[in-house]
Amino acid sequence: MAALENEFDWSTPYHQESEDKKKVKTFPADQLDRAKYATFLTNYLVEVGKVNGYVLNLNASWGTGKTYFLNRWKADLEDHYPVVYIDAWKQDFSNDPMMAVVTSIITQLRDLSQEKGEQLVRNISNKLWGFCKQVTPEVTKAIVKKISGVDVEKVIEGSDEEDLFDSKDFADAAGKLIGAAIKDHEAKLKSIDDFKKAISAFIEDVVDCSGKQNPAFIFIDELDRCRPTYAVEMLEVIKHFFDMKNVVFVVATDTEQLQHAVKAVYGTDFNAATYLGRFFRRRCTLKEVSRKKFITQKVLQLNLNHEELTPLIWPDISEGLHRYVEILANTADAFSLPLREVEQLIDKINVIIRNLGETRVNLYHLASFLVIHDRYHDFYNCYFGNRLTKGPSSNVAAMETIRHYIDDTNINIEVEIGLTPHQHFSKGLVHQGSVGYGLNFNDGFYPFRFDSILQYQMEIFKNNLTAQYYYDEIAGRRHRQQSTDSTQIVHYEIAALKPTLSQYQDWIELAATFDD
Repeated sequence: MAALENEFDWSTPYHQESEDKKKVKTFPADQLDRAKYATFLTNYLVEVGKVNGYVLNLNASWGTGKTYFLNRWKADLEDHYPVVYIDAWKQDFSNDPMMAVVTSIITQLRDLSQEKGEQLVRNISNKLWGFCKQVTPEVTKAIVKKISGVDVEKVIEGSDEEDLFDSKDFADAAGKLIGAAIKDHEAKLKSIDDFKKAISAFIEDVVDCSGKQNPAFIFIDELDRCRPTYAVEMLEVIKHFFDMKNVVFVVATDTEQLQHAVKAVYGTDFNAATYLGRFFRRRCTLKEVSRKKFITQKVLQLNLNHEELTPLIWPDISEGLHRYVEILANTADAFSLPLREVEQLIDKINVIIRNLGETRVNLYHLASFLVIHDRYHDFYNCYFGNRLTKGPSSNVAAMETIRHYIDDTNINIEVEIGLTPHQHFSKGLVHQGSVGYGLNFNDGFYPFRFDSILQYQMEIFKNNLTAQYYYDEIAGRRHRQQSTDSTQIVHYEIAALKPTLSQYQDWIELAATFDD
């Protein structure tokens, strides 16, 4: 079995020049382990595509990176095979998917052919025009008259509606029309066959002149974003006009969304899944990535400066950007966010960070209430409207409020919080009066429940508790020779942060104005 010599390696960034070579688009290193899909599919499609052609549905939900996947795959394939990439969404203004496909094939492969290729391009145009003349509704009556000698309109005009079907003229005309319809149908089939032969000849010339191999790969992206009628017509075009050997179509879609497009055309009760099965030989689904991997990729794309970010974020992320990613991933997991909402959250946080100045924020609190603002607005209003219980029972009220409004999430997951008490307590000592006591607590990462971290910040704001309050608690415990635990340190570090509740509200509501 023939195969590429090397497996695809997407571990380094890829730089793609625009057609005019004036711009360079950079695709970052693949963080989602998708190169193995490209290798697997290529080795299969190369073989089956040479026999009868092939149409593959590459199914990928939002956020799995299908456009990235197609572009990186295309870049590797171009070393060996003719490749065409069609962004269907950018083309659906034309109302003509046939022309979109044909034009893309010619313009993207033309430079790989030589002088003979220009003649073949003209031949494609002639065959396409020949087919259009056969199927254009405006010329149907003229074709019937030319083939059968029957003027349909005159036959209809010359008879009353009641006796039209009993008239001798109609009987004679009907016989001729049936014969004409058969000839017309045969002519259409021949024109389709001629068109296929013209496309095949062009692709063969491209292969011969460029030294590349069969089959040709034609990628169609973003079809699920197109107008429903255009999407359906595009599939019909692929099935009826490009079903030929040495041509492989890869139609990348969010197939669930494409089914909605089909139902928009044929009705909500229509079996869209069965209908789509007519067009695709097989469906390959890109595995949905974890939120953490998705966030990692997005953070890399933002090109954040770790040294600049570290003093702005609590809990501690000085160990590396992966700690920043963990905070966002924990928040996304706690609220079971779909990837589209994860991306929105990242964008909003990025906007806020750029407006912090030198202010350090509790990122768990900020990220959580960005989500709560959009998903649990009653809870948001209760909290920022200062309607939580104050005083000794406020911690109970805070936790009950969290559970009441968002009990359908995973907010009790365990997270690691980076604590750095030795940055706050000089020489690791805490004083009560003139006496200093060893803190007896090391910097490091400590386990907490996600909802507890939310609760602590809410308590501090509702009761106006200060870092000094928790300092005195810690000092009192050490004076009584009791150990310092992580809960006291985390309270102290949160209370030491400067932003007020109203500042958080301002940031959240300003960021919320950035709609998708």
